[in-house]
Amino acid sequence: MKSILEKFLILIQFMTRIPIFFNIEYSEEKLGKGIKLLPLVGLLIGVILFFESFFLLKIIENKLIISILIVITELLVVGLIHIDGLADTFDGIFSYTEKETMLKIMKDSRIGTNGAVILILYFLSKTILLSEIIVIDIRYLIIFPSVSRLSTSIHAAFGTSARDKGMSNLIIEKNNKIDGIFSIILSLILVFFIMYIKGVIVLLIGLIFIFLFRMLIYKKLDGITGDTMGASLELTSIVILIVGVILK
Repeated sequence: MKSILEKFLILIQFMTRIPIFFNIEYSEEKLGKGIKLLPLVGLLIGVILFFESFFLLKIIENKLIISILIVITELLVVGLIHIDGLADTFDGIFSYTEKETMLKIMKDSRIGTNGAVILILYFLSKTILLSEIIVIDIRYLIIFPSVSRLSTSIHAAFGTSARDKGMSNLIIEKNNKIDGIFSIILSLILVFFIMYIKGVIVLLIGLIFIFLFRMLIYKKLDGITGDTMGASLELTSIVILIVGVILK
């Protein structure tokens, strides 16, 4: 139990800006092994967004303003680690070059045209979708960060790295298919507890998207990277919100 808690807290430290007031000894081993618990980290983020929305709806009438504040809060809580991966991934895979050049482009710290366009579309889409979700059912605010982080657990468990070295190698080495199945079951329990059958439907559609995105990335890069994990996470969150708007 102590080991699980340590891995969970290390994930929070590494994947969010949430302060941890405990002395936790960091190790790459614990970080890698803890990836299967990412849906729980997403749950924590989702609870923060849920209560923010709950209180804002009582004092602010404009739903667009509330959705903008939710987006800002998520960025403050999580940081830009996944957003950066989204931009880098689209700069790389839409350069229409060979694998090595794509990987080189993705490693470049400068943002290109494709990356800029996807970020604009991402934030516009998320803001609009959130403005609808908070009126439909704010429980989706708990679900989308959790299911989107399941994508990282799945890529780590069922993937191979496109690079010879990097953070993705560490994560993949420490995970296997059993860890991936564990994460899926964990997510299934969470979404069913929060939204019952509707939550299960959302999860299934999210899983379909995650594996389709995986197929696209493998076709382009023959593996995954830390950037493509971040891209998958952010795009999955958009898919979940779209499904939420459709299902009501």
